[in-house]
Amino acid sequence: MKTFLGTTACAMSALLMAGCTAPLDRDKETSLNKAVGIEVTRTADGVAVKLPETALFDFNQSDVRADSGAVVDRSAVLLKRSRKPVIVEGYTDNVGTLEYNQQLSEARATSVGYALVARGVAQDRIRTKGNAYNHPVASNDTPEGRALNRRTEIIVRGESLDTLMGK
Repeated sequence: MKTFLGTTACAMSALLMAGCTAPLDRDKETSLNKAVGIEVTRTADGVAVKLPETALFDFNQSDVRADSGAVVDRSAVLLKRSRKPVIVEGYTDNVGTLEYNQQLSEARATSVGYALVARGVAQDRIRTKGNAYNHPVASNDTPEGRALNRRTEIIVRGESLDTLMGK
């Protein structure tokens, strides 16, 4: 009888705690993302989490900067709300050779992937990809445009914006 009551009490506690989880508030989530420079958008493939390059890497480097914790922490929080596959994509501007930029973009994507795993995102969900200076989001003719093209994007394949950001 004690075992039954103990099991029932544990089950009831678990149900109550699960039911007490507050739903995500999209405005609050957007504000938290903006505070660290992250942009989250719906794409044809799922959801894109766009990270600011200047907050993650020093010029021509692929190691995630020690002071970029808030950006990576927030990204991990978002990604852990899903169980869908994740692709971390690195991009560069067009300064330098294609070969060098391909290596740099791959190394940066890998570094972000490791940083996410260190924060609890399941490693078996993460794939990395370097895109060099392919798929620019701005003109490479100006310093501002090149800065926009140096980026890391995390694609959560098949996921909805509501799952990561609330309604």
